Amino acid sequence: MNFLSFVAISMVNTQMIPFMTSIGYDVIQRGYILAANSIVAIAGQFLFGYLCDRFSQMKKFFFLAYTILFISGILMFLKTEQFFIYHLLTIAVMGGMVKVIMGLNETWMLELDPENYGKLRAWGALGLTAGSPLAGFLVRRYSYISLMITLIAVSLFLYGLIMYSPDVKKESRERISLSSIQDLIKNLRYVWLVIIYLLIYMVGTADQYVVIDKMLDIGASNGLVGIKWALQSFMEVPLFLVASKILDRFKPGTLLFFGTFMYGIKFLLYGISYEGWMVTATAALQLVTLPIVMLTSKVMIKEITPQKLQSSAQMFAMAVFIGVSGLITPLITSYLSENIGYDHTLYGVAAFTLLPLALIFLYLKTSKKGLAK
Repeated sequence: MNFLSFVAISMVNTQMIPFMTSIGYDVIQRGYILAANSIVAIAGQFLFGYLCDRFSQMKKFFFLAYTILFISGILMFLKTEQFFIYHLLTIAVMGGMVKVIMGLNETWMLELDPENYGKLRAWGALGLTAGSPLAGFLVRRYSYISLMITLIAVSLFLYGLIMYSPDVKKESRERISLSSIQDLIKNLRYVWLVIIYLLIYMVGTADQYVVIDKMLDIGASNGLVGIKWALQSFMEVPLFLVASKILDRFKPGTLLFFGTFMYGIKFLLYGISYEGWMVTATAALQLVTLPIVMLTSKVMIKEITPQKLQSSAQMFAMAVFIGVSGLITPLITSYLSENIGYDHTLYGVAAFTLLPLALIFLYLKTSKKGLAK
């Protein structure tokens, strides 16, 4: 189920920007639509998280969330001429539900089989690896109609697997509440970390949007865009498989600093690239960027929050640094791309990594001295 759900996600998500470009939306219009994705994602994460806690089950709400994703994805591709309000709504719902589904899937795996979470998450990455080039091939060789037909077939299999998958009981899971958020905000180290990860995710989000825009601008095909997504997803697999060993050998703070530094190198190389294959090759640096940042966020937030607030701490943090970055980054990068070009925008993103690097350094330094409490 995990593999197929990520295949379906990648088929719609990786073709979102190429589809909008193909029907004539400019970079500013795409920026507004992508920002709307994040509004839906933030609301959806809180809503479905609450529903799963309220009714102490996940399977039926995963089924509901995927159905919303499936219908909005089909509707998105049905209209192949510009109709801004229509595509704003359909793409915003589809893109937002992608993040909701990924969050529900990850939580389901973690609670159902925590010992094998790394291996299960690796299967998800392989699903993204398979779905991305498949979508690019179908669009390039046939049309978006063929992509919709394939999505329907994959979804039918997935619905069958969902029906027969074991549910998880969430009776003891803590619900995020206003009081728990207030307690977390009083924890200065927690707030500091959330700000750091927000800044890092603002950088990482540009990889999903402005990098794809540049690829299309320099003549890359939908197929190559799919391969780029597939390569990035595949490069996440090794780290997830050896996550525990890496954490045993290196401190989370050191890993976070390294992963953020490599983000700067990655975007510098994106800016230098002048062929689609060069951008795709640079995407292989995903191995030492996003997976490391994701892994350290779980560990470092857990280290500084009390047991009773663990669940709330993770949920609120993810809503901020994933949701807010997805809202802000498309608006900023679309404006910059329109006015200074894709290359200089990517150089600016690379330079921006200096800010979270400085904050990480100060966080680690003050933590050792016992100043950041």
